[in-house]
Amino acid sequence: MAWRSSGTNNTEMVDKLKRFGVITSDHVEEGFREVDRKFFVPRGNESMAHSDQPLKEGNVHISAPHIYGSAIQALDLVPNSSISFLNVGSGTGYISCIAAEILGPNSLNYGVELHDDVIEHCKASIDKWKTNTVEERDGISTFHFMDSTADIQIIKGNGLNILKTKGESVVGFDRIYIGAAVDKEDLANITKLLSPGGILVGPVDDELVKVVRVGNISFELEDDQAEDDNLPGLDEEFTSQILSGVRFAPLAMSPVVNTIIPAKVWNPLIQCGYPTEFQRASMQLLMCSNSEIIQPLPPVPIQEGRFNAAAMLPKSIWLEILSYTHRKWFVPEQNETDYLKRRLREEKAKTAKAEKARREAEERCLAAERERAVYRLLSRRWQARLNLLLSQQDRQDENARQQDEAAEEVSDLLDLAGGAQNNDNAAVRFENRSTLSGLRAMLQQLSGDDALNEDDDSEEEEADVDNMEEDDTGENQDHDDDLLDFLEDENESDADEFFVPAVEEDSDENDSVVMEDVDDALAKGQRAADQPRTVSMSSDDL
Repeated sequence: MAWRSSGTNNTEMVDKLKRFGVITSDHVEEGFREVDRKFFVPRGNESMAHSDQPLKEGNVHISAPHIYGSAIQALDLVPNSSISFLNVGSGTGYISCIAAEILGPNSLNYGVELHDDVIEHCKASIDKWKTNTVEERDGISTFHFMDSTADIQIIKGNGLNILKTKGESVVGFDRIYIGAAVDKEDLANITKLLSPGGILVGPVDDELVKVVRVGNISFELEDDQAEDDNLPGLDEEFTSQILSGVRFAPLAMSPVVNTIIPAKVWNPLIQCGYPTEFQRASMQLLMCSNSEIIQPLPPVPIQEGRFNAAAMLPKSIWLEILSYTHRKWFVPEQNETDYLKRRLREEKAKTAKAEKARREAEERCLAAERERAVYRLLSRRWQARLNLLLSQQDRQDENARQQDEAAEEVSDLLDLAGGAQNNDNAAVRFENRSTLSGLRAMLQQLSGDDALNEDDDSEEEEADVDNMEEDDTGENQDHDDDLLDFLEDENESDADEFFVPAVEEDSDENDSVVMEDVDDALAKGQRAADQPRTVSMSSDDL
């Protein structure tokens, strides 16, 4: 899952975050698609804007996309709601813009950043992302967008020193994200900024942690809560959950700057940015302020409990009074039972969603197993067919090799026989005939021919030699004797050169072919040798 969600553009990056299960909600996916990461990366890193890795340049750094995806999913942001969001250590403003896209125009979006260069980078990034107008006042930069995107306020200050008794912190924030690592003691202080039911996500040491403020619980539940694996330093009204292991740079602790997050002052122009309960109550008050003090009796008598809906105070007074109220002034406090019922409904919805995802995953696994079985069967068939083809090819290669060897042996024998027929020298002819006679005897012995044929041929060869010797003159007799002695010595040395290895007995079919070719060649040589030939030799020729 992690570190594998890189892409060549923002669309491909979000597709991989969705594919690997980092993003599971449609509204979170839409938020990531609307905010391109390339506008927020440190300068000089635009080519790696959509790689699934953290990028840093000086004080400006941005986390890996899969970390932001896990954090946004864990915050449980409600689309188009009046939720208040606080980003402690807002950095480049990337996650603040994603939250603004998801929450809609009725939400509050605050970011706290300490370094001036990081704030300037954040302003430039937001300007590149979407057209806006910036309002600067008392170290607070407020971005007003031309569309329905919620305003974003970036406050210069230290996130570890946010005053809890002034400004918007008195009411608390519904969602808090911490953009740098904090220890467990600092985490306990930041969690006090959560409103009842609020959620905090951030790195604590080397772990990404989710903290939920469940409110004041009964004593019966406190014993069970103590058994949970909560982080040290958290009160019983908080529950914690470890999401994953992470590595973040620590949140800057100095300089110590007391930071006040200004509260939003109500006026009729920003009425739509307040919770539904506040809008309904303020509307009723303003309508009653316009009513007459003395109202006529209704035409139809009603039951007792009739009251005068006219407000005793004028509208201008009510406008002034409402300006001193906060966003959750008319939101009824939830008792323990109501809160647990709401949490139960949320958990049931999550369980149903998880069950649906489990069934879909099981269906995909079954489909993958069936596909694997089909591919395995095909691979076995292909392997068997391949082995058959290879064995046939091996047999063909072996037969071809044996035929080539047999043809080579026959060719050598034919060359040897042809050399004996073309030699005009009587002594050399005698030597070749002797060699051929020996070869023929050996081949006939292997092929099972009658030995009598060999004796007849030997006698004919000896008669031819005797006739040849009688025709020689006395003058050349001494030279012929010396030549015969010399040739006999050469015959012994050349016998090894004309030695033909024995043919294997196993290859009967190939042997028969070889022997037939040899017999034909020898028969042709014998017929040529039976014809009378006259040889004239002189001492000069010798």
